Amino acid sequence: MKKKLKGAYVIGYEGNDHVIYRNGEVVYEGDTILYVGKQYPGAVDEELDMGLAIISPGFIDLDALVDIDHGILDVAVPRTPGDRYRRNLDTFRKKDLFSREELRTKHRLSYAQLIMNGITTGMPIAGDGFRAWAETYEEMADGAEIAAELGMRMYLGPSYRMSPSPHAPVDTVRGPASVQDAFRYVENFDGSFGGLIRAFLSPCQLLNLTVDVVKETKAFSDSTGAPIRLHCAESPQEAAYLMEKYGLSPIEYLAHLEFLGARTLIPHAILTGPMLSSGKPKTDELALLVNSAASVVHTPIAESHGGQALYSFSHYLSAGVNMTMGTDTHPADMIQNLNFAWNLTRIIERGELFNPYGGPIEAAARKTTEADLFRAATTNGAKALGRDDLGKLAPGAKADIIVVALDSLRVTPIEDPIRTLIMNTTGANVRDVVINGRTVMRNFVLPDLDTEELREKGQLCFDKYKACYTATDQELRSGDVLFPPAFPIID
Repeated sequence: MKKKLKGAYVIGYEGNDHVIYRNGEVVYEGDTILYVGKQYPGAVDEELDMGLAIISPGFIDLDALVDIDHGILDVAVPRTPGDRYRRNLDTFRKKDLFSREELRTKHRLSYAQLIMNGITTGMPIAGDGFRAWAETYEEMADGAEIAAELGMRMYLGPSYRMSPSPHAPVDTVRGPASVQDAFRYVENFDGSFGGLIRAFLSPCQLLNLTVDVVKETKAFSDSTGAPIRLHCAESPQEAAYLMEKYGLSPIEYLAHLEFLGARTLIPHAILTGPMLSSGKPKTDELALLVNSAASVVHTPIAESHGGQALYSFSHYLSAGVNMTMGTDTHPADMIQNLNFAWNLTRIIERGELFNPYGGPIEAAARKTTEADLFRAATTNGAKALGRDDLGKLAPGAKADIIVVALDSLRVTPIEDPIRTLIMNTTGANVRDVVINGRTVMRNFVLPDLDTEELREKGQLCFDKYKACYTATDQELRSGDVLFPPAFPIID
């Protein structure tokens, strides 16, 4: 069945970059785009006029929030420094917080939120502070089923670790078992559900791994083609430990282990640049990323929650790093992240205020444009995944299409459609979503999903999650102490 979508602006693709068709059309059949442009010459079975809207490729989120998120708690400021949460290690890594059914609720809620924000391809991230060990094979098997049910394109795989926390002894039973479960998941689920579900490798941070597991992960990725995502160069503790033990920064250490490559994704990669905070010179880590063809996943809102910032998107682009995007925290709103990233990099790229990591203050060789950020959320993400059929509206590409409504007074005025998208809209303006040729959201509604029931179940999961902070705090302090309300709440 051939379907045609018409709209005021269609973000097509010609040659090697996006183009904009004013009053354009997209025609697709099954899961594949047939035509993008103006005045399609053939007949179609269904035609929809989207009106004053942007018809765009769906966003690719390579650090997609799939969690009952702690980000809303991370930004709470205790009344005194002594009121901060202090984990009782006697309760750590002893049992899982959520039941299997509650984990299913978490996945269903998260995938629905990704769709509602125009994210058509996701690679999940979730906190593991209240897990017995790491994500499980069974949880991600359920996740694949739920994603397919909702029509969400996902890269999935259980996380794995060798020690319960940084510098803790290796668990010779649970560690290897989690690694093997991750490899088994790739073998069993990559390409499942008609190709909608792909698999990836999700090792925990370096200080929870052994050198052997890091090398095994890269070897398995090379043999299967499965992408690897490793959160790295984010923690000052990680950087300090690796420098003290090996004389290497995190990116240098990964290069030393020959871990970097075209299918290697590094979320954050903040602690790079010409100098450490100690003032000790480093090799050009950006060149290591570029020469290996590794990709960086930029998560600007999540990083700001920890008081951190990339220095800077412009510097990385100038070096030639493949920059992609991730949400990583609530809200799972790619447009908000693009907006924040653009504002943040404009502050830093002037080279007048600060380098947060102790190196010289340098103006970027080039400025970040709205086109750079849009590519990061579309074609650059596809490149990181090794997918030429995602991230663009072009004949032969997958029919992953979003419609961003511009007909609200809140959005007016409309100027360049990409600038308008980033500066004047949010995920709440995403009206329609098509993934793999299937309409998964129409007029802001996800069909066959009881959103009120899901909202209530999701809130119950979050309430349980928040209560766990009290149960695992050394002094069993209440949530109102650990995360005080902005103003007194009167019941």
